[in-house]
Amino acid sequence: MNCMTFNRAQKASLLGLLSLVVGLTAISIFRSSNAADETLTPDLSLSAFMRKKLDASSQILEGLTIEDAELIQKGAKSLLELSKAEKWQILISPDYREYSLDFRNDVRKLEEAAIKGNFDHAALQWFGVTKDCIECHRALRQERKPQK
Repeated sequence: MNCMTFNRAQKASLLGLLSLVVGLTAISIFRSSNAADETLTPDLSLSAFMRKKLDASSQILEGLTIEDAELIQKGAKSLLELSKAEKWQILISPDYREYSLDFRNDVRKLEEAAIKGNFDHAALQWFGVTKDCIECHRALRQERKPQK
């Protein structure tokens, strides 16, 4: 039983808002990853890693837009795999560990909704994943600010 249903206009509004949030997040992530590359190391591998995260996010957004459960699952699996990579471990702190845990849990919920074919619930879960990204990147930027 589907506990949440949206009419066509609501879905269009939700997906439009979702696209805007993802786009703004992508810009923020790309800027913060480039800044990190410039300040921490000239190695561009972090940028390439961030690009993989954005590619997986694009798959999820496309899957939500065209209601393709397999595409959503593929993007979610990529994000989960990337979140286990050493490159993901930017900080070693309880807060960062909690951000990563919340992210993985929300990605799993997104994947489960896609498996069930519940695209409305998957879209809502995607908001949670996106929120996790924004909050974590904000915390990383704060952590990296020079102490006065």
